[in-house]
Amino acid sequence: MRRRYARQLRLECAVYEMAVDRYSDSHQKVRQIGRTTETNAARRLINAWLPLAEKFVDAEQNKIRRGNHMLDSNIYGPAILLLKPQIMASIGMHIMLNTCLMEPKGPKFIKLALAMGKAIQEEVIKEKEKATKKAKRKDENAKKESEMANAGGRKVKSFVPSRPIEDAFYAEVSKNINQDNVKSRMREYIDDVGAWDKRLQLKVGAAVVDYIQKSCYVPNEFGMVYTPEVCALKGLPAPEPAFIHSYVFERNRRAGVIQIHQKMADTVLATSSGANVLPWTARYLPMLVPPRPWTDVVNGGYLKLRTKIMRQRDSAWQMDCVKRGNMDGILHALNLMSEVPWVINKEVLDVVLKVWEEGDAFGDLPSRKNVPLPDPNSPEFANDPSLYDKNVRKIEQLNREMHSLRCDTLYKLQVAEEFKDEPELYYPYNMDFRGRVYPIPPHLNHLGSDLSRSLLIFRDREPLGERGLHWMKIHLANVFGVDKCSFDERVEFAETHLDKVVASANNPLSDGDCAWWKSADYPFLALGVCFELKRAIESPDPTKYMSNIPIHQDGSCNGLQHYAALGRDLTGGSQVNLVPAPRPSDVYMGVATQVMSKVEHDAALDVPTVEEISARLHETFLTKGHILDEKLENEIYGAACYCAELTMGSMGDLFTSARGIMGWLAKCAAKVGESGQPMSWITPLGLPVVQPYKSKGQAQIRTKVQHVLMRDDEGKPVSIGRQKSAFPPNFVHSLDSTHMMLTAQRCLGEEGIAFAAVHDSYWTHACSVDVMNRRLREEFVHLYEQPLLEDLLLELRVRFPDVRFDDVPELGNLDLRTVLDSPYFFN
Repeated sequence: MRRRYARQLRLECAVYEMAVDRYSDSHQKVRQIGRTTETNAARRLINAWLPLAEKFVDAEQNKIRRGNHMLDSNIYGPAILLLKPQIMASIGMHIMLNTCLMEPKGPKFIKLALAMGKAIQEEVIKEKEKATKKAKRKDENAKKESEMANAGGRKVKSFVPSRPIEDAFYAEVSKNINQDNVKSRMREYIDDVGAWDKRLQLKVGAAVVDYIQKSCYVPNEFGMVYTPEVCALKGLPAPEPAFIHSYVFERNRRAGVIQIHQKMADTVLATSSGANVLPWTARYLPMLVPPRPWTDVVNGGYLKLRTKIMRQRDSAWQMDCVKRGNMDGILHALNLMSEVPWVINKEVLDVVLKVWEEGDAFGDLPSRKNVPLPDPNSPEFANDPSLYDKNVRKIEQLNREMHSLRCDTLYKLQVAEEFKDEPELYYPYNMDFRGRVYPIPPHLNHLGSDLSRSLLIFRDREPLGERGLHWMKIHLANVFGVDKCSFDERVEFAETHLDKVVASANNPLSDGDCAWWKSADYPFLALGVCFELKRAIESPDPTKYMSNIPIHQDGSCNGLQHYAALGRDLTGGSQVNLVPAPRPSDVYMGVATQVMSKVEHDAALDVPTVEEISARLHETFLTKGHILDEKLENEIYGAACYCAELTMGSMGDLFTSARGIMGWLAKCAAKVGESGQPMSWITPLGLPVVQPYKSKGQAQIRTKVQHVLMRDDEGKPVSIGRQKSAFPPNFVHSLDSTHMMLTAQRCLGEEGIAFAAVHDSYWTHACSVDVMNRRLREEFVHLYEQPLLEDLLLELRVRFPDVRFDDVPELGNLDLRTVLDSPYFFN
């Protein structure tokens, strides 16, 4: 375990040093064997670029040390001196390459510069902590030596530290600098390193973007990277920059972007078919050891990396309220969830990688080929040449989106590849401002798509038992989309297809029955269940089979479940399975039935375009070669608007109580906003929630590369419209997160069973589903037996005594305790 803790610390604290070492080692090996094919495209580029970028950064740092004044260098320069050239270059290289690969159209300059500045700030924090720890250890050793010498009869002076250990990092980075103004700024930035504002982050990040842009060039035909100076000496054509700064117009405004040269993007993504192609240096990864328990809002999660318990949106008031709130219940729930150990499902990963290598789109895997542009001489464009340009723009946009999806997929696969042999993984959690819980590692977690979820399974195995085998079969039906029928019918579906389950597990890449898993709504999850179910049914006693596949139980249109419970709405609650029924109610079909009835009614009244819209509803709007029929697109847009209006009306008819509560909540928020305050409330678990919406403000900031307009809402009044429209969904989200955390406390803390959640989808071992189902129902009833709306109204009237708030809408006659016996409440 000590070795795993050491590895975890290394992963967190030395990510950029490891990157420098890795590429240096790789470069040496390539030089020794004389072949560049031994390393992937991204590494080859970084092997070539890193020495040039390091040299450029070193030269710029020397200018700053000498006091050579460049644009704003007196502001950003001292921060640039806080890191070694190779680390600064490594950060810049990886942030630039990763971000630009994800956004082939080019990330906005301000977004890239801010990301760069934040990464540099995090690295300075880490270096400061490392220097402080080193100085403390040195002082402790010197003190011990002094005490031992005096104890042995030698008279030596008692040890007195030469300086406070907090100054160790400043002493280290400022020793070769003579400019007092530079040293003064360096000390200021070091002392306040945790509180750099966005202006400083932007200026520092912009400078590093400029350094990388001016030191990285496209390799020539022989794979060599030369600077313009070297090319001039050798009489070669000037090299093309690898990263291009340009401007685009959006909504009549000019915005700077940084694009990677298309040749570089194609090289990185096309020269390797495996997962390990991207030059990522992700710092927030799954953990090798259990996360530190949250003890307050800033201490917890990773061992050394700074993380906050809340993903706040620059709301100082929100964080102040959270710090003063009673967060014990929330901290307990987050800590329990972070203790659940996971592993990578290597069986599914192997299949995913093989499907990915084939290059075609499947499930969540995007196609690795771009959609071809249409032929400009096609007869479809004869009567309207402008239609060709419109189609080209749409296809180019589609290809850009596909490119981003490919990069995102590669990141997920790369994390899975890196951690596939680990005996256990852990996820630290934090929340958004409403209390909704998220794993901190962004690239591969169970909140992701079918692909991400399929690659993660529990570490611990539990015997299935009779009920566990039953629930695994139901889970198989669910991932195939067979979830609108009774549980018995779902079990029958699984048992009817057991031969195909076995065939899929035996040879998932073959055709026929072996490809059955591919027809599932969630194919990779289905494949994982096929592997597990095959092993279970082929074991001597399936009930004793040790399983670690998570089984999901999902809420039925969960937002409406919460509204129905708030309003005690029997009719609406019946639509979303709050009351017992022999089979699940399908709220979507209920709404669709009402919509079709209204369409038929309008058609009978000869409402214009209704018959035409009805006839067009199922027509495709892309013809051969992805050529768009603009007239058809407009007709479908009209149909969509018409159907959307009918759908919202039908939702209101079915859920009258929900509509009334939404309206009441919105009115409350509007009146609070008119008082000049943001809407705020406290959840049943004690989380203070403050809506962060203010009127938009902007500030122009000059950077080394360009002027930027940065959003700056500080001091701006609240946005009444946004406060009003956002409060109903935010209030309900704060309640669904409360329900999830209460359930986590019961399952993990009291029952000792595994538990994970994706908002309104709760997971556990197959054998524990019945226990989890009972506890989640009990906690839902317990939550809504409290007078939540009345408590909110009382709180508002106390805080705003001069404001007249309407009474709570009249409640219905739903008996909440029927939820305890509703089999399809979560199913």
